[in-house]
Amino acid sequence: MKITIRNSRQRQEGAILVYFIMASIFISAIASLGAYVWTTTNLAHRRGDMIAAEQFAEGGAVIACADLNNAYTNATGVFPANLAALSSYALNTSLTTSSQKVYQRTISAPFTNQTITAQIWVPNAASVATARVVTTATVGDITQTATVNLSLGFAYPAAIISVSPGTTSTSVSKSAAQAGNVVISGAGNGPLVVDGNTGMAVMANGQVNVASTNDASVPSNSISRTNENTANEIADLTAQGTNALFDFNRFIAVANATTNSYNTNTHNNHFANVDIFASALNAAANHTLEGVVVVDIGSLVNEDPTLFPNGINIHGTLFYNFAPTFNLLSKFVVTAALNINPANMTGFVATNPSTYPSGYPPTYTDPTKNPTNINIAPVFQNFTSAEDLPALMYSVGEVDIHGPVNISGVSYTPSYMEIENKGPNGTLQYFKGSLIMGDGIYYENNNASTSILSFSAAAIDNLSTLNNRGKTVRVAYWQ
Repeated sequence: MKITIRNSRQRQEGAILVYFIMASIFISAIASLGAYVWTTTNLAHRRGDMIAAEQFAEGGAVIACADLNNAYTNATGVFPANLAALSSYALNTSLTTSSQKVYQRTISAPFTNQTITAQIWVPNAASVATARVVTTATVGDITQTATVNLSLGFAYPAAIISVSPGTTSTSVSKSAAQAGNVVISGAGNGPLVVDGNTGMAVMANGQVNVASTNDASVPSNSISRTNENTANEIADLTAQGTNALFDFNRFIAVANATTNSYNTNTHNNHFANVDIFASALNAAANHTLEGVVVVDIGSLVNEDPTLFPNGINIHGTLFYNFAPTFNLLSKFVVTAALNINPANMTGFVATNPSTYPSGYPPTYTDPTKNPTNINIAPVFQNFTSAEDLPALMYSVGEVDIHGPVNISGVSYTPSYMEIENKGPNGTLQYFKGSLIMGDGIYYENNNASTSILSFSAAAIDNLSTLNNRGKTVRVAYWQ
């Protein structure tokens, strides 16, 4: 009998080895999967933290911009120091230098369990035109920063700014303009241009009605109309005692304090009537007066070339001060040539806005007439070189301009404006700056003449608003 012996132990050991190999592979796969899940989860968590931190930083930047706007346009203190009083900012002395100031605060509301560090960087200068907001938020171990660069200036950059709500009329008639709308009317005989340049052609709370002629050049995409009761509503910049751009009494004060040997009645820049004003202009050197010139209008005597054979020539500001008995449509017609901070028109081409020159700011041949050199304190705040002053200004009444014009700067009234090119064919009416009115404007050229209105940021960027505390603050425009 043959007996065969089998090695069962060796087979068992082989099976166990295969088991351990399979188990190792399985455990390794589980470990790899766990590592992958952990890595993916961690990345997703970090990505979520990154997104959240970025959103918190951007939200904080919006709040900081609002803080800056509030401090910049509020006259309860001096900007930027009033950031501390109004929004609890503190001067960061470690970052502040001789050329810049840095204000910082921690923002918690309206966020839940989250804070943001906000910094406002401003030039260390008397007049601030730029600012920078930097906000930082940390979520988990992720920190994100948001930066906003700001340009500070006038809020409504446009060649025509009308604050009246106007009516629903779409007519290009004078009556529609007198109802508070903007009317631009031309017969197509000569150029009638409203050039928005770096801003808009027209910004209005009411209607903007443009005659459909080939020579009435006002691009529709440069018109902002019917803004009353909308987010784009234009603030009332003309109501005296509230947010008016210019305090009439402040200008009268500086005219009273400006010596003028040609005014034989008072020896200052305040003229009691048109006749005295005409006599002074005709006798002045180069038939030109300088500084803030105030002319009281007690009767509606027209200013024509017989009174002003050499034109009305001003370096600075001309203010027609209507008596309180007049209303919005009490008409005072100017047919004499009106030149206020006149531009050098050499090279001017009516159809080419790049050739439109400016004479603003005015150049004074006599520095003593410059309003910045006239002391009207403590009754009024003295004028500074940081302020933009108007070229032409008038109170409640109507200065109906018919003759040649060369004006650089802002033309301003809380009343109604009427500008009609009624001179002989070839007459040029040229405005470089901005027209700002409280009750509509009628802008017309039916002749074979040229009417140009071109926006200039230089004339408007540092306009000031008067609040009821008697101090000046500027409107902020964010870019």
